[in-house]
Amino acid sequence: MPDPFVLMIRPEPQSRAFLKAFTARTGLETDVIFSPVLGTVSRQGIALPADASLLVFTSVNGVALWSELTPDRKPRAFCVGENTAEAARAQGFAAESADGTGEDLLSLILSNAQECDRIYYLSGNFAALDLAQALQARGVNARRIVLYDQLPLPLTHTALDVLERKPVIVPVFSPRTARYFVDQIAGMPMHDCRFLCISANAAAPLKGLTAPIEIASAPTRDAMITALDVTLRNFTAKA
Repeated sequence: MPDPFVLMIRPEPQSRAFLKAFTARTGLETDVIFSPVLGTVSRQGIALPADASLLVFTSVNGVALWSELTPDRKPRAFCVGENTAEAARAQGFAAESADGTGEDLLSLILSNAQECDRIYYLSGNFAALDLAQALQARGVNARRIVLYDQLPLPLTHTALDVLERKPVIVPVFSPRTARYFVDQIAGMPMHDCRFLCISANAAAPLKGLTAPIEIASAPTRDAMITALDVTLRNFTAKA
């Protein structure tokens, strides 16, 4: 059995960061195809707040775009996952990771925010959980600022060809990338495709497909690394 390709469908900077962490921990390298199904377009003319004391990030894109808009690194940064937190630290923020879901991030904020904090949730136009609204509902001073729009991108010819002809592992990190992927492969014959999903929510749009779906043991980068490691080694053992 030939070694599988790993098809990365999340935006490329996040995909490369994940694969770098994967190789650093496991020592494994594999054939990778980058074909993001989600792109971002930054919004123009955003009014920056002057009173921010705590910033909330749920993506590397949010960190990058905010950092381009202002050199101010005094606010604390709370991030949904370690990948986003690492990006924030690289930009000079004191960042803490919830290392989990949006609900985990909400709990982290509620446990650490002070009454005097002015909290800003920096996001794209789509958000599975509007953290600013969730915080407001709990009496916390918070506001959402939309920094970018998220748009679907087509799978590359290479990605489509490999899906039809080769064994492929597709890591899935969000429901939206799963939906954009499913929209493009509906009715397409796939040779041997399996999905590794960070959560049940990320897996939900894939349920109509015949390919096997595995959900990581926790909604974290480390759990996804473990899932990919096990899947690749199982392929090797069967070869």
